[in-house]
Amino acid sequence: MYVGCFRGFEMFVVSVGDVDVYVVRGFFISFFSSPYTPHILGKAVDISTTTKFSSEVYSPVDGVVVKVLRVYSGLGPYSEVDYVVFIRVGDYYVKLMHLVPEVRVGDRVYVGDVLGRYLRSNYFSYHHLPHTHLEVCKALTLRPSKSVPLKVTDEFLNFIRGKYFGKVVSSGLRLEVVEVGDGFTLCRSSDPITALVNGLPVVPQGSLGVGINYLGLIHLTSKPSIHDSVEFLGSRLGYVIRVRDWYSLLSTERVGFRDWFMSISSISNLMVKSLWGGVKVLVNGFEVGGVEFLVSDVGDVKLVGNYGLRPGDVVRLEVLSPT
Repeated sequence: MYVGCFRGFEMFVVSVGDVDVYVVRGFFISFFSSPYTPHILGKAVDISTTTKFSSEVYSPVDGVVVKVLRVYSGLGPYSEVDYVVFIRVGDYYVKLMHLVPEVRVGDRVYVGDVLGRYLRSNYFSYHHLPHTHLEVCKALTLRPSKSVPLKVTDEFLNFIRGKYFGKVVSSGLRLEVVEVGDGFTLCRSSDPITALVNGLPVVPQGSLGVGINYLGLIHLTSKPSIHDSVEFLGSRLGYVIRVRDWYSLLSTERVGFRDWFMSISSISNLMVKSLWGGVKVLVNGFEVGGVEFLVSDVGDVKLVGNYGLRPGDVVRLEVLSPT
């Protein structure tokens, strides 16, 4: 069931061992929007090509389906059932979640083939976009500790640099509303979404003002240093607490990564709506429920919630920090 029409309409995003991960056009990519440990450790990525649940999920890899599991996602307003699809690629296994599978064990799939439909399970919050969660493992297991660190490609970094390597905006971002959906307002930024770490440009990636207090920072040039301060839209958001080859992590607290990780991993903190303290996200001067920064060729800023906006509206995004 190879879908050849997608060849030439895809971007090479991640390479790990034998595994090459692609997204087709109309994509949304997020490495750091989740409190789930593999995301924090740079071992997972969420990818999508739609804002509508039940839309088709396209394979991000070439390989053979070797296992399909049904799992329990807990109590909540959405599906209590989720699924995990394992695709073998060479000596590695690609683990995909949050889809209703339409493939079976033994099927050979290629990039762009339909794997199933996007599923809204109770792993999702009300504002989350449809996506598949992807990890690469060396063993056929659900254990997140067995996933391996992801390495982004030059093609992905060049896409980032082409969009965001420019003037650093020091006050507010100019956004155009692209779509208003269930619990979210998707926008496209007219300005480079760029933060500064001791003068070095980085691209913030993840959720700000909602959830746990961290952001990914994708490097555009050199690596920053531990505990460097991070400035975004004229406010100091926090400090670098972890540095890796292609990304760093920001937290509002100037602490060690291990201490921070242990504190946010507590059950009480995971149940809090936001750990961002006094950080506020404003749209046209009014406080909103938070914002998510995505890598996308459609809309790279997602406002959490609906605010009476319509596609085509132009708004100004600001961030205020008590520090």
